[in-house]
Amino acid sequence: MPRDMIFCLCKGLKWHSDWRFWKLPLISCKGRGSSISIGRNFTACSDSKHNSLGIFQRVTIKTVGHGAKIVIGHNVGISGCTLSSAKSITIGNKVLLGSGCLITDSDAHPVDPTERMKGGVGFTKPVVIEDDVFIGARAIVLKGVTIGKGSVVGAGAVVAKSIPPYSIVVGNPAKVVGDSRRNR
Repeated sequence: MPRDMIFCLCKGLKWHSDWRFWKLPLISCKGRGSSISIGRNFTACSDSKHNSLGIFQRVTIKTVGHGAKIVIGHNVGISGCTLSSAKSITIGNKVLLGSGCLITDSDAHPVDPTERMKGGVGFTKPVVIEDDVFIGARAIVLKGVTIGKGSVVGAGAVVAKSIPPYSIVVGNPAKVVGDSRRNR
């Protein structure tokens, strides 16, 4: 679609003809040396008409620091969620990110009140979402977390610690409650 190609060109992204945008996402690459890279067969849904749970915000993909990067693999679908990187967020292949989920690699603001008044993003640690992961609606993935291959994060879960491969996690804080390979 010409609109999508022009949009990506303006955002400094290498557009692929197999990408699908249901309404345009918000993409912002701020900070010297920061980058956003997206693989083939990418879908960004910012339109409630194309999501059974609805969308309350546009897909937002942004870097907020010098040298920050976001790498999104192939065959990834995102619905109305936010990826905000001050350091590094890596999304593997065949990943689905549910409506309204948030993935961030920083505190967004310093914890110390004096430092907070000076600005900055606080502590940062990379986030890695491995291949074949599904993250449910309104889940939150915090800094320093790796979500193992084949895992499922339940709707509304808050993931503050790394998750082993093929885990099913729910709750706040997220706890392992099952194995996603239940047929094996």
